[in-house]
Amino acid sequence: MKNFLYRLIINSATDYCYQNCLEHVREKACILDVGIGNGVMMNHFHELIKAKDLNITGIDINRNYLRHCECKIRQYNLENHVNIYCQAVERFEPPEGVCFDYIFFTMSFMLFRDQGLVLDRVKGWLAPDGEILFFQTLFRERVPLIEFIKPRLKYVTTIDFGVVTYEAAFLSLLRSKNFKIKKNRLIKSQWFKGEYRMTVVGL
Repeated sequence: MKNFLYRLIINSATDYCYQNCLEHVREKACILDVGIGNGVMMNHFHELIKAKDLNITGIDINRNYLRHCECKIRQYNLENHVNIYCQAVERFEPPEGVCFDYIFFTMSFMLFRDQGLVLDRVKGWLAPDGEILFFQTLFRERVPLIEFIKPRLKYVTTIDFGVVTYEAAFLSLLRSKNFKIKKNRLIKSQWFKGEYRMTVVGL
C-alpha cells in the first residue's frame, strides 16, 4: 500500500517537476538541487542531463534516499554530471568558488520550518543572473481539510509532505526577500483546487 501511494503521489509529481525544470535551464548549467531525494528522476531524464551537459549538486538529509540516488548515478553513468551530499540546506556550504546558475526546490520548499532563513542562505549562492526554481503544489483558497490531512500523510506513507502552501503568502515571502518573480506558471491542476506551479525568481 505504501509503495502504491508513493508511486501515485510522488512519481507523477517528480516527472512534472523535473521535466519543466530541466527544460527551463540552459546548457552546461551548474545546478543545486535542494532535496534531490532518491534520484528516481534519472530514470526519465538521464539523457537530457547528458545532452545539456548539466552539472548537478544534489543535497538531501535522508541517507536511504541518497543510497538509492547513488545507484541511479552509476546505473546511468552520470558520475560526471551529478554529485550528492547528505546535508541539510541550513548547514550546507557550496564548494569554494562555486556559484549556481539555478537552484531547484523540487517539492521540498514546503518542508522547511524557517523558509526565510533558507532563502537568505541560498541567495548568496546564486551566480550573476542566476535563478531559483520552485516546483510545488500551491493553493489560492484556504482548504481546512488539506491543512488537516497533509501533515499526517507521513504516518501513512512515511513521506513528509510538509504544510499547505498558499500562493499569496508564498509570493509575499519571496518579495519580502527582494526576489523578482519572473514566472509563476501553472503546470497542472490538482485535487481540492491545488495547482502544480513552477515559480522562477531572480535577484
